[in-house]
Amino acid sequence: MKKIIIITLFFLLYLTKMNSQNHYFGISVGYTTSSATAPDGNFLISSDGLSQGQDFYDFKSGFQIGLQANIDIGNDFYHLELAPQFSQYGFGNQTKISLNYLDFDIGGSNFNSEVYSKFAFGGGITPSFLISSENIEEINDFDLKVYLKLGYRFSGRFVFYSQVRYSFLELVPDSKVKNLQISFNLNYTIFKI
Repeated sequence: MKKIIIITLFFLLYLTKMNSQNHYFGISVGYTTSSATAPDGNFLISSDGLSQGQDFYDFKSGFQIGLQANIDIGNDFYHLELAPQFSQYGFGNQTKISLNYLDFDIGGSNFNSEVYSKFAFGGGITPSFLISSENIEEINDFDLKVYLKLGYRFSGRFVFYSQVRYSFLELVPDSKVKNLQISFNLNYTIFKI
């Protein structure tokens, strides 16, 4: 079974490379604000442990920086998007909790499409790996999020966009607390191959 999957992936990548010539690579930087959610008044985390509370913690500011690759898959309007990023998350109640993740966006977007459009959009999933945390003891090292991007293209190289990420998995085991991040970013395309 593994051989079939590997051969199929290799064949698809080979066909994509043969039929596509517009791959774009760039950088993204931005401001983030994030919080944690606990729907329906579930238990929340505080410096004193778990407590009953509101649906959202206080928002915490941060930043993100990373690379972005838009890979031509044979469609002039939409590209495969791969974007590894360092991203700061966090939230506050009595104390500020800081979380640093390596996020890896996997999805699609029209950020560098051959069919020019002033409005940019994209979406996909984000596997996230915890790098470090402050003021919290028990935390899951892995998170899986869904993301949505909406933006405006100023030129062929610059796209200003906002992005929302929402977690599928629990931030703390058995707590139902999940990450939420909103960011405002600038993407600059460095080169095309």
